[in-house]
Parts: sequence; structure tokens; C-alpha cells
Amino acid sequence: MNSIAETTAGLFLVIGVQSSGPLEAERICSGLIRKLSEGSILNLDPSMWQNAMQMVPNQVEAATASTTLNRTMAVADLPSTLASICADAVDGDKAGVDLAKPISVYLSRYGEPTAFNCFILDQSDSAKIYLSLTCLAVFDGGSPGSFAVTSTLLKACLNLSNKDTLSTILQVFGRFGPPSDSPYYLRVLP
Repeated sequence: MNSIAETTAGLFLVIGVQSSGPLEAERICSGLIRKLSEGSILNLDPSMWQNAMQMVPNQVEAATASTTLNRTMAVADLPSTLASICADAVDGDKAGVDLAKPISVYLSRYGEPTAFNCFILDQSDSAKIYLSLTCLAVFDGGSPGSFAVTSTLLKACLNLSNKDTLSTILQVFGRFGPPSDSPYYLRVLP
């Protein structure tokens, strides 16, 4: 989203079955991408992503967790480590998807990422959308090859079988189509 910031990255990822029209998760993703793109200077700020996610209406089962992980690794292993943290947070195995690989490939383009926001919308179940936002920051751990990774995770669920929830989601995000093939968006089939 910000081509000047070489060490900061953001990724939107939708998991969903093949369909003839856009999935609700794709519409939500498009709306959030557009909202975050309005402020191009701050569009990779984790608090902006967190605020955007919390603006999605009718969330149930919402949770927030913050942790600091100390890891010792080669700099070249940073993309795969950050990818695995994001994949573990969303539990992509439930959807039958290995998320770490596509996220790692995306992050590898940034060399040594020092910050990464990963927003995953999982609509592999047509009745629910699971939202997972992981905001990561990498710091020098004090010794060679040692890094501290702080992770803030926001999780929520949208129950699409609830007619009021579905109606509200369509009212707010119904005018959006699927995101274009932009460098910060991935679509994964379960």
C-alpha cells in the first residue's frame, strides 16, 4: 500500500469458496482497503487497521490479545516467522488452507520486514465470516540474530445466518465488489 516504506507491509487475505458473485468477505475487504487508502500516509499504522476492523458492524465473539515473543533467527527467516504467527492466529488449518506459505511469499518481497499488518477474512463457512487482524512489530533482541516480535491480535466473527447481521453487512458493504488484483490482496480457496 505504501511503496516508499520498504520494511513495513500490509496484507489483506480472503479465504472463501469459488462463487459466481462476490463473497461478503470480499466486499468487506474492498471497503476496508478503500477506507485505509484514504489516508495514504498512515495507511500502514496498526491503530488505523484496528480501528477499521472494529468498524465492521455486528461482530460477535470479539477478542483482543497482545503478546511479545522473543525469537532467535537469521534475518532471512523473518518473513516465514511472521507468516507463521499470522497463520497460527487465524488457525487456517480449520479451513483446510496452509496460510503461512502465501503470506511468507508476499513478505519475502520486503526483505527484512520490521512491521506487518495481516487482515484475514475467512468465509470458508458460508454462514460465518471469521475476522483476524494480526499487527506485528519486530525489534532487535539485544544479541546477534535475536529479535523480539510484539503481536497484537484482534479476532471476531460475523454470523451471516442472522438475517439482521447479513442485512447490515450488505447495507454497509453491498456496493463494493471483490478487491482488484492489487499487490496487498490475496484470495485463497479452501
